[in-house]
Amino acid sequence: MLALAAVSALTGCSGSDKEKKYDVPESLCGTPLDPSIIAELLPSGKSINVQEKNPVPGLKRCQVNIDKKLAFRVSQEWWEEGDTVVDVAKGVPQVKSAELTDDSDSLLTGTGGVQRAHCADSERPGHILFTTAQVYADGVDDSAAMRELITEYTRAVEESTVCR
Repeated sequence: MLALAAVSALTGCSGSDKEKKYDVPESLCGTPLDPSIIAELLPSGKSINVQEKNPVPGLKRCQVNIDKKLAFRVSQEWWEEGDTVVDVAKGVPQVKSAELTDDSDSLLTGTGGVQRAHCADSERPGHILFTTAQVYADGVDDSAAMRELITEYTRAVEESTVCR
């Protein structure tokens, strides 16, 4: 019985599938991703709505709403050459207590991540692409899940037409 309680407490850090009455998407605004990776960072709820938002050139956001409330967001952001993940992270409150990875290409916490994509765009010379992920849902905080998501999301972006 005690072991079951410990397992329940551990799974409480991220969204629980049994409390999700919605289907987790297989992509985030056209970027394919394993739904199990996305699910770990989504809260319980009844309905899901995924919206692409492009507020300015060079910024593509994909917002996931659960029960009409912002739960999660990923983005693809072109920054000027020379900018770093630390510069990008200044605009991502969910990573304010993050530590830089050994390769200096990413920052992450259980609620946010920033990673540099390794690609170029002929339409944006002198720019670098970064991806971000931000959790807004209460009770969702999972560093391992965020590491997997930002890594896989960045890899999918690098393999997409965005990087060709």
